[in-house]
Amino acid sequence: MREHDVPAIYDTFVAAFADYIIPIKVSREEFAMKFKREGVVPSFCAGAYYGGQLVGFILTGLGEWQGIPTAYNAGTGVLPEHRGQQLTKRLYTFLIPKLRESGVEQCLLEVIDGNVAAVKVYRSLGFSTTRTLDCYRSPVGELLLSGKEAELSLGIREAAKPNWKACRAFCDIRPSWQNTDAAFKRNPDQKLVLEAYAEELLVGYVALFPRTGAVAQLGVHPDYRNQGIATALLGEAVRQSKARALLLLNVDQSNTTVATFLERIHLKRFLAQHEMLLPLL
Repeated sequence: MREHDVPAIYDTFVAAFADYIIPIKVSREEFAMKFKREGVVPSFCAGAYYGGQLVGFILTGLGEWQGIPTAYNAGTGVLPEHRGQQLTKRLYTFLIPKLRESGVEQCLLEVIDGNVAAVKVYRSLGFSTTRTLDCYRSPVGELLLSGKEAELSLGIREAAKPNWKACRAFCDIRPSWQNTDAAFKRNPDQKLVLEAYAEELLVGYVALFPRTGAVAQLGVHPDYRNQGIATALLGEAVRQSKARALLLLNVDQSNTTVATFLERIHLKRFLAQHEMLLPLL
């Protein structure tokens, strides 16, 4: 695919996901931001055409995942009337040799739990599940963020230049592709990083997009947990956000401590996804 194909990709994307398990509605501007955030490279996207019309696609983001050159599936869609023809498998069969030739060593994707047909296709291609990711969302009015004050003198301020290296050490789980530091920096949407300090020591942070209320990362220093810091950070995030709801996508299900915290502040789990990986070597 080429750069000038992007408008057609948007139209097909909207039509392909209109009847999805969770219907996806995005504006052209949001779609363009998705391209930037997830590192999509049009020349490495694959499309299926019928009568000159784009009827199926794989959007491909390029970058590194755990230090390995990786192709990320930023979206696979097929128009309803062209399903059942193994287009996803055929698109990957076309794409994988090109990725190998370009030095890509693995393919990464997420697929919604319950999308049995898609999981079956990906497994037939050699993908295997690496972890399960949960998604949470609640209206800000339903969140319980004022019940527990931080137990220590805490200062929260916006970070013009976040200390990503220090913040990374606060997280027990690896962010998903679209929530990494690199993806957060790439996204042209308005961004906000709040850092929490206790006597000038950095003890926590939250990185989010105020327009949508989407939290990309949240972390607290291991020695300062269970003292209300994460609650205080999210409370300040809500105050500075323009969104009506708070959203956390792709939280590693294996971290039960994080899940318990999110449930305690009344963030509701609404979706689970499987993160899947295909080695190309």
